[in-house]
Amino acid sequence: MSIEKDAEKIIDEFSKTLDNIPDSEETWYITDNLNLTREDVPHEKNPEKILRNAHIDKDGNLKVKKADWV
Repeated sequence: MSIEKDAEKIIDEFSKTLDNIPDSEETWYITDNLNLTREDVPHEKNPEKILRNAHIDKDGNLKVKKADWV
């Protein structure tokens, strides 16, 4: 029940806030519809640089932290 009361309180406060916002005329902005894409460019990948900061166990395995949501 407290969740419902909190939700009603939030809605009431939001409604009061909306009442205080003055009315204004709508504004329209016309922009060109441009396709702003670029070609994919491959980047050099160097596994040695990546593994430089990695945690490796004594058997040579990469150690990573298990995700919290798993």
